[in-house]
Amino acid sequence: MHRQDETRTRQPDPRRSGGFTLIEAAIVITIIGVVSAMTLPNVSRYLEAGRTRAAARSVADAFHVARAQAIRTGNNHLVFFAVGGAGDTAGNPLEKRNGEPVPILVLNDGAPGSANQNCVIDANEEILTFEAQDGVGWGANAPASGQTPPDELLPNIPASGSSFQPPNSTLLTPPVTWVQFRPDGVPVAVDGACNPGQLGSGGGTIYLWSANRDFAITLSPLGGVRVHQWNASLGGWSS
Repeated sequence: MHRQDETRTRQPDPRRSGGFTLIEAAIVITIIGVVSAMTLPNVSRYLEAGRTRAAARSVADAFHVARAQAIRTGNNHLVFFAVGGAGDTAGNPLEKRNGEPVPILVLNDGAPGSANQNCVIDANEEILTFEAQDGVGWGANAPASGQTPPDELLPNIPASGSSFQPPNSTLLTPPVTWVQFRPDGVPVAVDGACNPGQLGSGGGTIYLWSANRDFAITLSPLGGVRVHQWNASLGGWSS
């Protein structure tokens, strides 16, 4: 009887009645802080990688869309890049119709030889724009040697981020920030006066960088597109 009474009258420890003790709560908070400190840099890099990949896809998509639309409509289409703040061949800024700036713009420039075919963004011409990605810029930062992808035509990465050349260029000619697709889908170089180059003149590369990523999007002289990423561990570009 005495043992049963003792069991019946035992009271819970008052220190445990309120849930966690202060020491236990402090330990949990410390663990959360350590885990957060270890995880946040990885999350930040993951988000950065996603933004840079999205920007690279936008460049590749612009090439694909311009080529497909040129073939479908029978009109010349140009792709403009706001490399270093550049605009179209006349210097007009790359913008949506509401005036919002964009990094990439595809222009339906009209039929070859028509009055509207001038490589300039006119008010009544059809455009397609692509959104900017935070933390992504033109150019490259990882390849210290300036090593270019295997299908790039120039031996060194231009500081501006574009290796597209005007017609009849040399290695000393400054690059341009646009390329034209003919109605047959073949890219050709054009100069500031909208004079087109010959077949095979439209190849080039757009380079993009972020804090930990470098991409190179290469357009072949016949219209193929290849996306490369700099692999620091291998010291070269992978695709």
